[in-house]
Amino acid sequence: MFATAAHVSKAYSRLAVESAALGADAHQLVGMLFTGAITAIGQARAALARGDIGAKAIASSKAIRLVDEGLKVAVDRSVGSLGEQLYQLYDYCARRLLHAHVKHDDRAYAEVASLLSELESAWVAISPNGGAPLRRVS
Repeated sequence: MFATAAHVSKAYSRLAVESAALGADAHQLVGMLFTGAITAIGQARAALARGDIGAKAIASSKAIRLVDEGLKVAVDRSVGSLGEQLYQLYDYCARRLLHAHVKHDDRAYAEVASLLSELESAWVAISPNGGAPLRRVS
């Protein structure tokens, strides 16, 4: 009859993300993809550390989707070599995340989290909003 606190919390978080996305410009949406992917990687690493394979699978899948179907797709490859190199970097990140999940490889998760964090920092620095930090939503 009543939802669990975890279910309500998850629904609230989902609503917060959806609401933020509706009011976001293209730059903010890409920032949200970075934030979501990095957060999901952190969740996968935490689940791996505690041996929760189901939670690791869910978080890994989310991170892979955000990188492969979000960040990678957002790249304009027609802008020259920089666009193509960024596309290839996101492709590498998606493949490393899959490897991390299948092989239970925390170092691979950490590698991708580090790469995406550096890219996120650069993305924030070129923000039309003057480099305002993005808020993490779990």
